[in-house]
Amino acid sequence: MRETVVVYGAGAIGSLVGARLHESGVNVRLIGREAHVDAIRAKGLLLKGQSDSRLVQLPATTTLTGTADIILLTVKSQDVPEACRTIAALHSDATVVTMQNGIRSDREAADILGRNRIVGCVLNISATYLEPGVVEQNTAGLFQIGAPYPESKSRVDAVLELLNLAIKTEPVPDIARSRWTKLMANLNNAIMAITGLAIGKALRHPGLTRLSIATIREGVKTAQLGGFGLDQTRRARTFRLMSTLPMPLSYRIFGGRLAGNFPPESTYGPSTQQSLRRGSSSELEYLNGEIVTLGQRIGRPTPYNSGLLEQGRAVFATRRPLTPEELLQHFRF
Repeated sequence: MRETVVVYGAGAIGSLVGARLHESGVNVRLIGREAHVDAIRAKGLLLKGQSDSRLVQLPATTTLTGTADIILLTVKSQDVPEACRTIAALHSDATVVTMQNGIRSDREAADILGRNRIVGCVLNISATYLEPGVVEQNTAGLFQIGAPYPESKSRVDAVLELLNLAIKTEPVPDIARSRWTKLMANLNNAIMAITGLAIGKALRHPGLTRLSIATIREGVKTAQLGGFGLDQTRRARTFRLMSTLPMPLSYRIFGGRLAGNFPPESTYGPSTQQSLRRGSSSELEYLNGEIVTLGQRIGRPTPYNSGLLEQGRAVFATRRPLTPEELLQHFRF
C-alpha cells in the first residue's frame, strides 16, 4: 500500500485502525489530542486486543499538516464541520472517509469538501480509549463502506483495500441505510452515559432493558414513517421485528440478547459514556436527537428518545449520573 494515510481524530477507533495499518506497512500518521500524542511519542501506542497486547511505534502529532491520499476522519460527530474546514485548508484532493456515529457526517463533510471526495464508513466495532497512549479493542469488528454520492463512487475501492488491512471491511450498496441501522443500536448509548453503568450490566437490568427495547422500537418506527429504511443485515431484521411485535413479546424474545458480546463483568462503555468521562462534549444530539427531530417533523411523539436526550443533556451538564431507578421514573411503559 503506497498511499499516505492520515487518521484525523485518533481516539479509540482511530488509534486502533492507524496502528493496524502501520503494522501492515502503510505510511500512516495519527492526529490526536496532546496528551495522547505525547504518550505515543514517548512510549508508543499500547494496543490491547481480545487475545494479546502489543506496543506499536507510529508517527503522531496534534496538527493536520502536509499531504495525504486518504484521510480517515474519526472525530466525534459533533466535531465534523470544524475538522472538515481544517481539511479544506490543505487544498488537497484527498479522499475523506467519514467514520462517525449518526447519519449527518456524509452530508456535513460533503457540504464543505465536495461530494466527490467523501466515502462513508459505518463502524461495527467496540473499542475503548483507556488512557493516553492506551486503547483496547473489545469486540470483533466489521466496517461497511459505500459512496454516499455518485460522484465519489470511484474512490470506494481504494478505501476498501486500505481498511481491509486493519479490520474486515465490506462494501454496501446504500451507506445511508447502513447508517440508519447503526443509529438504532447507538440509541442505547444514552442509557450507559446517564447511569454510568457498563453495557454488560446496564442491558441486564430488567428496567433498563425494557427502556432500551422501547427506545429502539420508537426509533425504527419513526425512521420508517419518515421515509428512512434500514439495511438488509441480520441486525436490521432484528430491529424491524423488535418494532413490529407487541412490546411484551418483543421484551420476552429480545430482552436477554441486548447485551450481546458483553458479559456481566465487562467494563466496556460506549463512545458517549467515554466522552462524558473524559469531559468531552455530547454526541446525543446526533443519536437520540435525530429521532426526536424527525418525530417533530412528521408529527410523531418520541417520548423515549426525547426522555433520554433530556436526561443525557442534564448528566453532561452536571456530571452526576442517575441510578437506574432515577432514570426509569421519567418513563412510562
